[in-house]
Amino acid sequence: MKEAAIKQKYEEAADLRDKIQAIENITQKQKVSNAVENNIDVIGTARNEIGVCVEIFFVRGSKMIGREHYFLNELRDMETKEILSGFIKQYYIENQNMPNKIMIEEEIEDEEILEGVLTQIVGRKVEIKSPKKGEKLRFVEMAKNNAKVTLENKQEDKFEILSELKDKLGLEKFPNKIETFDISNISGTNIVAGMSVLKDRKNKQITIKKI
Repeated sequence: MKEAAIKQKYEEAADLRDKIQAIENITQKQKVSNAVENNIDVIGTARNEIGVCVEIFFVRGSKMIGREHYFLNELRDMETKEILSGFIKQYYIENQNMPNKIMIEEEIEDEEILEGVLTQIVGRKVEIKSPKKGEKLRFVEMAKNNAKVTLENKQEDKFEILSELKDKLGLEKFPNKIETFDISNISGTNIVAGMSVLKDRKNKQITIKKI
């Protein structure tokens, strides 16, 4: 897949990536189907120079019924336990589809407090656990690995976009810095201009000014 991308065979690389993900999904569902837990969410995280990805596996009735991922690039410099704590608060406080157990990769400082809040919300016991061994630990490792793959795919997608931009503009190499502008107004008044700066494939600055 990477070799195809390097050779700029982007359609072939994307097709290979999709096939790899499909195989991984089948394998993951088979593994999760052997679980003894009936109602759990498994959360894994990954980070690189782009940002942070949080992946959730939904296990119901001993089978993985789905998954979701979220990009939290603004939290790139935070510790993993802080990211997990913040995510659980934001995701579950208003989520009525609450599992009996939430499995995470690291213990968090406010674990007991969060358990109490979530338990009170749904009217039944909700546990937050950081497994150290066995099948549960493998679930968390799977979620972490999926988060890593998702983040790598996002990075490759950016590479493809920059490659296309390079070709369209007839550039000799990838652009290191891109500045975009947007100007809005209300019937010619209250004019506001915004500028976003992308440098070395990272969002560096967003500026909004009233003109």
